[in-house]
Amino acid sequence: MDAAPMRIFFAVTVILLSLLSLSRATEPDVIPHLDTTDPGALQEAIRLLDEEVKLAARPQTYVVIDLVDNAILIKGRGIELHRLPVEQWKASHLAEVTTTFRLKERPPLTRRKIEPAGGADQPPISLDDMPAEFTLQFSPALTVVIQPSIKRHLWRWLAFKGREWWAWIKHRSLTLATGNSPPSTPSLYLTLTPDHAQSLAWSTTENMPFLIRRTTSP
Repeated sequence: MDAAPMRIFFAVTVILLSLLSLSRATEPDVIPHLDTTDPGALQEAIRLLDEEVKLAARPQTYVVIDLVDNAILIKGRGIELHRLPVEQWKASHLAEVTTTFRLKERPPLTRRKIEPAGGADQPPISLDDMPAEFTLQFSPALTVVIQPSIKRHLWRWLAFKGREWWAWIKHRSLTLATGNSPPSTPSLYLTLTPDHAQSLAWSTTENMPFLIRRTTSP
């Protein structure tokens, strides 16, 4: 057997063995849209499964941001609990995203106004109190920005970009004034519908593990 087919056969075998290690992963398509003829895609799938096996062995909820399948998967014990479609995404320094990231803190609530005359009968915090645009910071260093769609919510997108550009201007001004430029960190921009963004914010907890499935496509 030639060297290239042998490497592919070995990689597929490792993937199958890894899938068996997920004791409760009963979905037939754990790694969707996997191109078995692409060595880079196979290597990425092996890396992802190796990280996920460690997370699935413990009773915890974790998140997989799948840039190949354009989806955010909320999982537990290897089982997909919830799927949030990603409309579009862009990333920088994606080659550095090769480990499990821990969320530093969950997004802040969009707290509703409390009516003093309402007493104790006021409704508790719900999904509607979750933000639809927010930024997540991780350890090791990673920034994930959840942003609105320009097609569906133009004015919300413009307001979001305005805040983003203003923050960049202040950051650039400080850099020019001090002469010190902080090191670049991996960042990921995800476009979700407001409902899906709120669902993600509702599901996250401090120190929650996140994995990124990278794409080998340009």
